[in-house]
Amino acid sequence: MTEDVLKTGATRPLAEPLAIALRAYAASANDPETERQPERPSRWTLIFDTETTVDAAQRLRFGVYQVREGEQLRRHGIFYDPDALSTEELDILEYWARREGLEFLNRVEFLEGVFYRFGYDRRGLIVGFNLPFDLARIAIAQAPARRRMRGGFSLTMTTNTRRARVQVKHLTARASMIQFALPGEQLTPRGMRKRGLKVNGRRGFFVDVKTLAAALTATSHTLKSLADFLEVAHRKLDTDEHGAPITDAYIEYAIGDVQTTWECYRELMRRYGEHGLTQTPAHRIKSEAGLGKAYLRQMGIRPWRQVQPDFPPGQLGQIFNAYYGGRSEVRLRRVPTEVVYCDFTSMYPTVCTLMGLWRLVIADGMTWADTTEQTRRLIEHVQAADVLRPEFWPPLHTLVQIKPDGDLLPVRARYGDEPQNTIGLNYLSSAQPLWFTLADCIAAKLLTGKAPQIARAITYAPGPVQAGLRPVRVCGLADYPVDPANDDFYRAVIDRRSSLKRESKAAVGEERKRLGAQQFALKILANATSYGIFIQVDMEDAAKPLVVQCFGAGEQPFDVRTSKIERPGEYSHPLLGVLITGAARLMLAMAERLATDAGLDWAMCDTDSIALARPEGMTRVEFRRRAEEVRQQFTRLNPYRVKESLLKIEHATLTPDGSQSDDDPPLYCYAISAKRYVLYNLDPQGRPVIRKASAHGLGHLRPPYDGENLAIGIPEPSFDLDEIGVHRWQYDLWYQIIIAALGEKPDQPNFDFHPALHEPAISRYAATTPELLNWFAKFNKGKPYSGQVKPFNFMTALHARKIHGEPLDPSGHPKRRRGLLRIQPIAPYCRTPNAAADLAFDRATGNAVPRKALQSYLQAIAQYHLHPEAKFTNADYTDRGRTERRHILAMQIAYIGKEADKLEEQFFLGADPEAGIDYGVAPRPIEELRKQVQQGIIILGYRRVARSAGMSLRDVSRAAREPERVSSKLLIRLDRVIALMTASGRGS
Repeated sequence: MTEDVLKTGATRPLAEPLAIALRAYAASANDPETERQPERPSRWTLIFDTETTVDAAQRLRFGVYQVREGEQLRRHGIFYDPDALSTEELDILEYWARREGLEFLNRVEFLEGVFYRFGYDRRGLIVGFNLPFDLARIAIAQAPARRRMRGGFSLTMTTNTRRARVQVKHLTARASMIQFALPGEQLTPRGMRKRGLKVNGRRGFFVDVKTLAAALTATSHTLKSLADFLEVAHRKLDTDEHGAPITDAYIEYAIGDVQTTWECYRELMRRYGEHGLTQTPAHRIKSEAGLGKAYLRQMGIRPWRQVQPDFPPGQLGQIFNAYYGGRSEVRLRRVPTEVVYCDFTSMYPTVCTLMGLWRLVIADGMTWADTTEQTRRLIEHVQAADVLRPEFWPPLHTLVQIKPDGDLLPVRARYGDEPQNTIGLNYLSSAQPLWFTLADCIAAKLLTGKAPQIARAITYAPGPVQAGLRPVRVCGLADYPVDPANDDFYRAVIDRRSSLKRESKAAVGEERKRLGAQQFALKILANATSYGIFIQVDMEDAAKPLVVQCFGAGEQPFDVRTSKIERPGEYSHPLLGVLITGAARLMLAMAERLATDAGLDWAMCDTDSIALARPEGMTRVEFRRRAEEVRQQFTRLNPYRVKESLLKIEHATLTPDGSQSDDDPPLYCYAISAKRYVLYNLDPQGRPVIRKASAHGLGHLRPPYDGENLAIGIPEPSFDLDEIGVHRWQYDLWYQIIIAALGEKPDQPNFDFHPALHEPAISRYAATTPELLNWFAKFNKGKPYSGQVKPFNFMTALHARKIHGEPLDPSGHPKRRRGLLRIQPIAPYCRTPNAAADLAFDRATGNAVPRKALQSYLQAIAQYHLHPEAKFTNADYTDRGRTERRHILAMQIAYIGKEADKLEEQFFLGADPEAGIDYGVAPRPIEELRKQVQQGIIILGYRRVARSAGMSLRDVSRAAREPERVSSKLLIRLDRVIALMTASGRGS
C-alpha cells in the first residue's frame, strides 16, 4: 500500500474511506436504575430442584424440595407431574417418599401448599441452582413480560388467577432478574391513598446459587464444581439416569442435589456476611459489579446521577463519543516469536488511583472548565518521561475535541467482512471534529511524534465530598477499615491484597488457603468497583417505538425513532468509564513506546497485557535485559506501598514454582488475531510445552471428546488445563497449530487428530429471551405448554454445512435459487454430537435434518489458524509477519448505543436481534451533505458509485461536479450508497 511520510519520519498508509461508529447518549425516559429500600425475606427458605425429560420439551417429571425455618428443616418432599410419569414410576416415587418419611405432592399441591405458601404468603426466600430453568418447568404457560421486565418472560404458575405470575428476565449467562408480578387490582385501600400512604406489592425474594457464586468467586460454576470449590459436606452425585426410568439411584441423586444446593447457599451466605454489607441483602447481588455497588451503598456514597441530575445532556453525548473499550491487537501475526509476556498490576484500579478518580466517585457533583490552551501546550511538549511521573496523571480528567488528520486513535468500524463493529488503533482522518480522552491524544503523540490538532478541551474536577460517608471493613477484615472520605479506596484495597498475597506465600495448610481466598476476594472487589458499574447501561425493549433525542459529536441533538431504551445503571458515571479505559490504553501505548525505544518489538497486547518480542539478531540475554529495563521504568508509577514494577511478568509464564532466572527456557508466542494466541516453551526434543492458550473463537463449541478418549500422538499437558485456560480438545488443537507453524507447512496443520472431529459440531444454547424462544414458534404451535420448547430450555445448536460458501437446503443440497431458506438445525440437549445429530430438526419447519447437511468440527475449525485481523493490513487469511495499521478516512459517522456481546457466538449461531442499538446518522446541513457526496464519488470512482446506486454515470458526474444542481433527495440516496460501500469495504 502506498504511504506518505509524517514529520517524525514515520510512515502512514494512504487513507481508506470507511464508515465509523461512535457511542451516543440517547435522552429518553432513561432514568437510572434505582435501589428501593431493601426489603428482607422472612426466616423461611424454600430450596427446590426439578428433574425433566430429555426431549426438546424438557417437561417436568418430578422435583425435590426442602422448607427450612432458619437452619431447621421443617418440610422435605417430592413433587411430580402425573401426566409425565407412568403408573409404575409413580408407585416407585410414592413408595420411596413414604419409606423415607417425605411428603409426596403433585405439581398443583406443591405450588399452592409450598411454593406460594412459603415463597409468597410468608415472604420466604426461594433458592435454586439455575433457578430460571426450574421455574419454567413448574409453570403452565408463558408470555413476554412487560414494562421494566420487557425482554423477559411472564410465567403463569397456576390456574388460580389470584396467584401472582413469576417474571424472569435474562441478564447474562450468569444472572437473571426474578420477581413476582404485581396483581392487576389496586393494592392500596382508598383511605390509605387519601392519606398519601401506599401498599407495596410483593415482589418476592429469589436467590440463584449459580448467580451468587459467580458474584463472590468471579467464576462460573456447575453445582458439582461449586460444591467441590466450597468443600461442602454433601457433594453432587453423578448420574446417567436423566430421561431413563425412575430408580432408587435417580431419586437419591435428585434429593442429594437439593441438599448440596442448600449447603452451597449457606456457605456463600457465610462468605457474603464476612463483607459486612448490611445495606444490601444477598438476593440483590447479581454479579461482581453488584458486589461493588453494595460496597458503595455501605459507604453511603450517593450515585452521581442523583447528586447531579441536571448535568447537560450534550456533554454526556461528548463523553459517550470518547468511549472505547480495551485495546486488543496482534502485531506479529502467525510467526513463532520469543517473548517476555507481561501484564499490569490491577490495571483499572491502578489508573483510578493514579488519576485520583476516587474523589470523583465520592464527590457531590463535578465542575468543568475550558482548558484548550493548556491542553494544546501539554500535547505539543509531552514526552514519554513525563508520563512516567505520578504527578502527570491527575490532570488527565480531560476530554479533547480534535480534527483527526492521520492521527493514531481508536477507531470503531466494521472492518472487512466483519458483521459487527470492532475497535482498532488506526490512523484516522475526519472532516468532522471528534471527541477523545486526553490520554488517547497523548498516546497518539508518543507513538507517532505528531500532535493532534486540538479544537477544544474540557477538564473536569470533583466537587465537595459528599456528607455522611461511612467507613467500611473491606472483606470484613476487622483490622482493615477504609474511610471513604479520607482514603483512596482503590489504593487501600490493592495494598491490602498485596500484603495478603505475601502472607499467603509464607503460610501453609488451611491458613494459606484462608489468606488466598481473602486476597482473591479483594481482587474481585477492586475490579468490581473500578470500571464496569460506571459505564453500565442496561438495554430494554420499549412498549412501542418512541422518539428519543440523540446527542453525538455535533452541537445539536437529533431525533431518532427506536424500539429500545438504554437505562443507566444505578452508579452510572460515564466520565469515569471513559477516563479509565483511555488511561489503560495510554499504559499500553507507553509499554509499546518504551519497547520501541529499547530496540524491541511486541507480538500482541490485550487490555492489560503485552508480549514484548525479541528482534531477529538480538541475543537472548540482551533481549531479557532490555525487556527488564522496560518493565522497571514502570516502577516510578507504582502508587502502592510496595514499590515494584507495575508491569510484571505474567505468572503463567514463570517456572512451576513461580520463580524466574536467566536460565529459564525461552517463552514463545504464536498469535493469530485479537485474543487468539498461545504461549509455549520447547522441550529438549523441540516439542511445544503449552503454558497459556486462548479459547477465543472456540468457546461456543461443546468439547467433541473428553479426557478418557484422548487423541493419539499428542503428549499430555505439562501444566493443569485450568492454568493453561482451555479444554483438552482446545489444547490438542493449539498443539497441532504450533507443530505446523514450526514445520514446513504452517498453513496446513493436521486437524484430523481425533475421530470425534468428524462428528457434527454442537453448541449449547438456551431460550433465554422471547425472541430466541420464537425460533420455535412453528415447532410449538398446537402443542400444550408441557410439550413445547419452554423458556430457558437447554438445547443443542448444530450448524449448517456449507459447500463453496453456500448454505445447504433442508434436503442437504446446496441452495440454488432465491427464496430457499437456509436450514437452522437444533436438537434437544445431548451430551454427544452423534446423539444430537440423530435428533436434529430444523427449528423453522420442525422437519428432521439429515446428517450430511450438518457441519462437522473439522469443517468448523478448518480456518481457525488463519482467522484474519481485519482491522489491520497484512493480516488476511494467509498473511504472516508484522501487521500494519490502516489509515481510515471517516466517510460517515453512525451513532450506536450499547454494543453487542459475544461476537464470536453471534457469528456462529446467527446475529442476536437484541445485541445492540443503532441510532443511525445525524442529519447534516445541505452544504455539508453536498461536500460529503462530492468527496465520496471522487474517492470511490464515478463508475463504481453509479453501478452501486443503479444510476446513470451522467447523474453521478453532475453530483460530483455541480452538487448544488442536484436535488436533496438524490444527494441523500447517493450518501447512503457511499456509506454502504465504505462500510462493506468496497471503497477500499
